[in-house]
Amino acid sequence: MTTPSIYYAFTSSRAFCLQIVFTLNIIYYVSDAQLNPLELVLIGTIMELAVLLCEIPTGLVADLFGRKKSIIIGTIIIGGAHLLEGSIPSFTAIAIAAALWGIGWTFISGAETAWIADEITPEQLDHTLLNGAKFSSIGSFIGILTSVAIGSLFTVQIAILFAGAALLLIALLSIFWIPETKFVPITQGKPSHLHHMKIALQSSWNVIQSDRTLLSLASITLFMGLASEGFDRLWGAHFIENFQLNEHYTVYWFGLFYALTFLLNIGLLKWMEQIATSHFARLLMWLNTVLILFMIYFAFTTHFIVAVVLYLCVASLRNVNHPLMNKQLESKGRATTLSFYGQVDAFGQVAGGPLVGLIALYTSIEGGLFASALLILPTIYFLRIMRKSA
Repeated sequence: MTTPSIYYAFTSSRAFCLQIVFTLNIIYYVSDAQLNPLELVLIGTIMELAVLLCEIPTGLVADLFGRKKSIIIGTIIIGGAHLLEGSIPSFTAIAIAAALWGIGWTFISGAETAWIADEITPEQLDHTLLNGAKFSSIGSFIGILTSVAIGSLFTVQIAILFAGAALLLIALLSIFWIPETKFVPITQGKPSHLHHMKIALQSSWNVIQSDRTLLSLASITLFMGLASEGFDRLWGAHFIENFQLNEHYTVYWFGLFYALTFLLNIGLLKWMEQIATSHFARLLMWLNTVLILFMIYFAFTTHFIVAVVLYLCVASLRNVNHPLMNKQLESKGRATTLSFYGQVDAFGQVAGGPLVGLIALYTSIEGGLFASALLILPTIYFLRIMRKSA
């Protein structure tokens, strides 16, 4: 197999396993582990916090000891995390697994791109990364179908355990399959991953704070982050508890939700590629206004089919912001600016998740979803600023 082919096989198989878990884990958390709304949100917060804290240290591991080792370590940790959460349906076990998942992902995230960039020519890189994203999407879609099959034939718990075991198998095969022939470890006199990260983030902040549009985009990213963790963790509980779906039917419905959202996102992203950006702020302002209204309606509707349609609309509209925002960034420095925005988004999720979880715990799941919608409201203000400064 060629190096790009190995890269496609690895990324798509990992995406396949992860999607099996992501499609069904909310069902497992609510139906089997009996987590309350605050615990549901804290699971996501713990994961995001682990990513925030470990991104730089694990990057140093990849720079010092090799990208291949970092990728394999990360895959083992994530596989073990899913085996742990699938074995013990309790908040403590799932919380530990979430922390392990976040740590494991940081071992993979930067190392994987660095590995393939080292092993192939610069002319091949863009094409390989693009194809890798396509193969990962295919792997994710097959993962949705597989999760429904395993969850309906056996149990949601078995599906999670299957995915964890498969990830460990992928890690084992990677020891023999993944080549690493061009890695050069950092030396004492050579700038480290930490040094590059500090310079990149400082450079991004200097650019952003001097540009009103970029500063507004950073604020929008923050409030989207504040809102997203609560909604991500509560929408499934809303369907299961407020519409009293049993586990068997929930597996089919959640599989359908993820499959339709996947297809809708492809269509929206195609549209995003074609539209003009001259009225970017106005378009995004209207889309976010509709998003807020749909989220509020979704929180309080008592009609199941209406809730299904609203969820699909919300899930698709939430993915519109990033492609449109990315179009506003200049090519020079885009990667470091996006990295800075990624940190802002993660901080927002860590800060906003527990807040929404507490509101949901002491009011209701509907109250938590409503709070998530309100947290997006400030984005309308920043988009109005961008319209005026355009």
